[in-house]
Amino acid sequence: MILAGRLSLAALLLSAAAASACNDARAKKDHLPPSSSALPPPAVPVLESGDAGPVAADSSQGEAYRGTGSIQARQKAELGPKSTGVIAAITVAEGDRVKKGKLLFRVDSQQASLAVAQARAGLDSAKVSASIAELDYKRTKELFDRGSVAPATYDQAKSRYDATKSAVRQAEVAVSQAKKLAGDTAVYAPFDGVVSAKLKSVGEMATVTPPSIVLVVQDVDVVELRARMPERALRRLQQGDSIELTFPSTGEHRSVRITRINPTIDVRTRTVEVVAEFANRDGRLKPGMLAEVTFGAGDSASADGGAPKPASQAKSP
Repeated sequence: MILAGRLSLAALLLSAAAASACNDARAKKDHLPPSSSALPPPAVPVLESGDAGPVAADSSQGEAYRGTGSIQARQKAELGPKSTGVIAAITVAEGDRVKKGKLLFRVDSQQASLAVAQARAGLDSAKVSASIAELDYKRTKELFDRGSVAPATYDQAKSRYDATKSAVRQAEVAVSQAKKLAGDTAVYAPFDGVVSAKLKSVGEMATVTPPSIVLVVQDVDVVELRARMPERALRRLQQGDSIELTFPSTGEHRSVRITRINPTIDVRTRTVEVVAEFANRDGRLKPGMLAEVTFGAGDSASADGGAPKPASQAKSP
């Protein structure tokens, strides 16, 4: 009897423990999130479409286009000698302003001067020969008119005279060529500008082939901006439009107008080149300077012809 009672008590305890475990499991299950509680998918905006297609985020109405460019001189000349020789003189230095026609440098002209003298001596000799041939021709003609000489003698005298006249003309051309070569020893400024580089010194040899660059002259009174803008800027970009320039090196701001737009697109960068020419009489802008270009930031902006703006009055890009 005692053993049976103990077995009943054990069975009762086991039943109570099993019931408690089931209750705990049910409670934990009640606290777990439902299996179908995954995060909702992100909402996908529906783009409205019209006649021009879907409305893109970069609408052409009011979008600001940005690009970079550089300043270049409107005119640039890399000057070398017109005849091979040793540089005898350079009359300017880097940074000098020069006027059109000013002597810049000269190569040794001694050989050219000798060539001119030789050509003139040849011309004098040809003239003497022509004078003798002319006298002989005139005497022969008088005798021929009286029938005192044979026609062959007259023809020979006339041929000699004609040949000497041709020799005189050839000698005159030789003198002109020699003078030109002598003049080619001096190089003059092709336009008003600034000497931006001096690449050779007095005493160095300057050759025509291969060409030797002695001086570089640039016209910086009017400079040229060349900048590349995104291809999509062509939606609004037109010749004469105003663009805003910022020069990081000086902090200067300018508003200028587009002079021309390149008719082709760069297929690698998908950009179009725009060009703007404007005055630079103060010389503050240097060829090669980097410029940040903004177009369309404010349609009410008007170009001021390239005049510099104080930083406080410039529009922020």
